[in-house]
Amino acid sequence: MATVWRSQRAFARFFVGKTARILNNASDLGAKLTTASISVSSKQNYSNYAHSPFVKNIKEQYEFEIVKNPPEWAYVERLMPFETIPNVTPKAAYPSGWIPPKEEARNLPYFIARTRNHQLPIYLDLSYRGMRKISMIKKIDGDIWLLNDLIKEHLKKTQNRYVETRVHELGRFIEVKGDFVTTLCNWAYAQGF
Repeated sequence: MATVWRSQRAFARFFVGKTARILNNASDLGAKLTTASISVSSKQNYSNYAHSPFVKNIKEQYEFEIVKNPPEWAYVERLMPFETIPNVTPKAAYPSGWIPPKEEARNLPYFIARTRNHQLPIYLDLSYRGMRKISMIKKIDGDIWLLNDLIKEHLKKTQNRYVETRVHELGRFIEVKGDFVTTLCNWAYAQGF
């Protein structure tokens, strides 16, 4: 858009000071063109901060009113996300199939903490255009090596084969080679996490 305005201005500047040769209008024939007679509607676009004009007084430029507690704020608060996720009310069963953590799981030597949305932190990492699949168990506290041995033993029983794992002790997560997210989630629910 800016290119069009610039080209119109340059086109108009070309004719300033020259004798107008307008064939269809006999009254203007031979009249000299001035800068004021050429009207090219253009809006000034500033290319960068250095070429833009200084703002003297913001209060004069914009009209606004500061209100401490407007009544319309209640409509905005409904749309804003929660700062903290509320605690889940205990029920016998949930319609989504979600299972709450059990208190007995806290007494184990290892622990998998839930996310802030009360979900298990077990994810599938896809890389190399979906050819490499790695299941990740995050937010592990306690004896991570004992948890790794139990996961390997459970996967060997359920999958009837050896499954490779990698423990990242400082990052507090375990990577399992393959797509075992459903199996690991079911095992974590059975443990009480």
